[in-house]
Formats: sequence, structure tokens, C-alpha cells
Amino acid sequence: MTDTDWSSYSLSDFLMFGPEVFLRLFVRINQDLWPWQGLAIVMMVLIAALLVRGDTMAKRGVLLLLALAWMWSGAGFLMAYYGPINTPADWFGWAFILQAALLTVAALVWPWDGTCVAPESRWKAGVGWFALTALLPLLVVGQSGNWKAVALFGVTPDLTVAASIPCMLLLPRRVRWLFLLLPLLWALFSAATLWTLGTRLMVLLPAATLVLTVAGFWFSPRPVQNRG
Repeated sequence: MTDTDWSSYSLSDFLMFGPEVFLRLFVRINQDLWPWQGLAIVMMVLIAALLVRGDTMAKRGVLLLLALAWMWSGAGFLMAYYGPINTPADWFGWAFILQAALLTVAALVWPWDGTCVAPESRWKAGVGWFALTALLPLLVVGQSGNWKAVALFGVTPDLTVAASIPCMLLLPRRVRWLFLLLPLLWALFSAATLWTLGTRLMVLLPAATLVLTVAGFWFSPRPVQNRG
């Protein structure tokens, strides 16, 4: 027997597919889902509106919609489309489903204290969040040159994770870290994969997630100073 020189291997040696096959996944899932992508657009509008509203019920609604998005992208894109060509993606699919369960529990069980964020901050959060989810999908279109490859929130994992981070600021800082661990792991995995594939424009997606996740460990929205 001869010893294997693992130092001679690179990440590309473990990827059994190329960028064309990967980008084709986005086209395939959009074709297969048509016209149900409209539900993803509805979810985006609802979450933006709930962020502007900002009360206790709105917070619960945002987390429940996030749970649905993580479930959809995990069981759909990761397990049904990406997993067959990339085994770790299948493992992440199960992790996404677990994250969806945690978000559901947080939405239904967490005893929210009723603290409200300042109105101007809520408007900025809602409009900014919608702009984020509307613009980031264009990175995949730009990379592939095909508008049918658009990556939507709730359908594809990178968009779902990146857009979830600002919403997770609704959670108290003392428990928020539990919900930010998976986004951090996914961003590192996705960035390494996309960089190896040479899809450098799409690397901006996990890069944005990394920046938002690191900020999310410490940042908290500014509460209203005079609730009267």
C-alpha cells in the first residue's frame, strides 16, 4: 500500500461537477416550480410589511415566514437538486430543516417583551430588506447570463440565508447566536464552493452573509426612547 499525499489535493478535486452544471440547477428549479415562485414574492412583501409594523405579532409572523423559507430551500433546492451532485449539500438540507424548526419554536414560544423599535428604524428595515432580496438575485443572473437562473428568497439557500440575517436581529442577543451558527457555516461552505467553481460574482452572496452574520452577533436595533 502507498500512502496518499492529501497535500496534493485541492477542493476542486472533490467537486464532481462544473459551473455549468451548478448554474443549471437554478434554471431547473425555476422551471419545475413555475408559476409557484409567486409565493416567494408574496413572502418577501409580507416580511417587509411586518418589519415596518414591528409589534409582537409582526415579529412572530416574520420568524414563521423565515421558517417556511428555510424549510422550502432546504428540502427543495439543497436536498432535491443540489444534494445529488454534492453530498454536503444534502447534510445542509437537514440542517436547514432543523433551523426552520428552531425558528418556528422561537416564533410561537418565545415570551416577547413588547419592546418596539423606533418608527424610522422600522421603515428603513422594511424597505432595506426588500431591496436586499430584490437585488441580490441579480448576481446569479449576471453570473449565468440567463434570467431563468434568478435565485429567489425562500427557493435558493444563499438568498434565503443572506436575507434572514437582518430579520434575526429581532431575536434577543443572548439567544441570537444559536440561530446565526448555521448561516455562518453555510456562508463558509458556499463561498469555498463558488470560488472553486470560478463563479466569482456569486461569491458576493456568501460574502454578504458573512458580513451580516458577524455584525448580527453584536448589533441590536435601537428601541423607541419614549414609548408614550
